Amino acid sequence: MDIARWVLAAEYDEQAFTRLGEALRSLGYQLQDQWQGVAGSQDVAHWQVSGPNGSLTVESETYIGLSVEGKCRLVDLLRTRYEQLPSNQSFEPTPFGATEFKR
Repeated sequence: MDIARWVLAAEYDEQAFTRLGEALRSLGYQLQDQWQGVAGSQDVAHWQVSGPNGSLTVESETYIGLSVEGKCRLVDLLRTRYEQLPSNQSFEPTPFGATEFKR
């Protein structure tokens, strides 16, 4: 089982957070667990999501960015869905949107 890590945007890119949330929801993912903390000068936020085909880990970390990690096929599927969404579309922040991620 190959694991992939996709860094898709800067950790402060709210449009990317919201767009990622839309892509996750459209693929049937639901939030299972979340935590956040500070280590020195770095803020870290972690979300575990589960969908019909397995789990993914979403993280936001200062100086690293917004990333998704999981089985290669799941990350590839999510990346494809994310890239299909218009980058200039305004999505309403809901459970996986910028509002939820930033709490």
